[in-house]
Amino acid sequence: MRPLALTDLEARADEFDAAVLATPGIDRFCSSSAWVVSAAEALMPARRTFVHQGETGYLAAAMSHHPSGLVCVEPLELAWGLASPLVGGDAPAIAVETAALLAATPGWRIALIAGIVADTPLAVALDDALPPSWDRRRGQPTLRHVASLDGGVDAFLARRSREFRKGLRKATRRARDRGIEIAAVDARTTDEALALFERVLAIEATSWKAAEGVGLSDAAFAEFYRRMAVRLAHRGRLRAVVARLGDRDVAYVLGAVFGGEYRGLQFSYDDEFADLSLGTLCQLHQIELLCAEQITAYDLGTDMDYKRRWAEKQIETELIVVVRR
Repeated sequence: MRPLALTDLEARADEFDAAVLATPGIDRFCSSSAWVVSAAEALMPARRTFVHQGETGYLAAAMSHHPSGLVCVEPLELAWGLASPLVGGDAPAIAVETAALLAATPGWRIALIAGIVADTPLAVALDDALPPSWDRRRGQPTLRHVASLDGGVDAFLARRSREFRKGLRKATRRARDRGIEIAAVDARTTDEALALFERVLAIEATSWKAAEGVGLSDAAFAEFYRRMAVRLAHRGRLRAVVARLGDRDVAYVLGAVFGGEYRGLQFSYDDEFADLSLGTLCQLHQIELLCAEQITAYDLGTDMDYKRRWAEKQIETELIVVVRR
């Protein structure tokens, strides 16, 4: 495998993303270039890049130094542990290439392999390829919720509970009576993405998230999402919906499409309008647009109680901890 700088990976983004889409049993969006490069630049601490391109795929990783002195090989994104560092359509081949690279690289003691579904071809191939003398352990798994969009918005709603649908109808009437308008915002260039993101930040500043110091009020997370929004916009993958009252932005939903699926990223609303369920209504509007676009699934992201009402399917990915002996 040949080493690449992070800028090299960025330059090969389309090729890398094609390899991601061909990889079975991983969190594809969170292993894609827009997510992992943005995380490495803005979210993760300073580390030495350990990105390599092989004959059959990529290892998108970095080397970190633990305070204890141990050197760790880890994914480019480890804030949530969603990104798989191994990507490639031929699972046995990329596993063998990666195992050989790790065995030939001195100095590291622990390797963290995240974002892979247990017992899938890639997970099995990696376990087979690693030297038997190296310990394998399991870290905390990550659960995501995914909703099917098959059959369009009516079919999506039919799969929700009666109470869910009733609540949506009431919220729609309340918002309409208050003069709320919801529309998509298209962003395809750097300037358009940055302008959209400024609107998102302004809405976020009026939300409960800002009051509690979470979400995009955290500077590092805001920079991560800003960089990712620009990258997604350039590839036509950014999707955003904004709710307005007159000339005032009052809610938003931000997400992205990749490989025929939609990944929700962030949403928020002005606390002054908390009674209008604007976050829910923006998500419903986004779903209507996605169904018209023939998108087949909505990945709501990591586990939270409210997401269980929106989704039928759960996907769990593992964190594999390899200890070198």
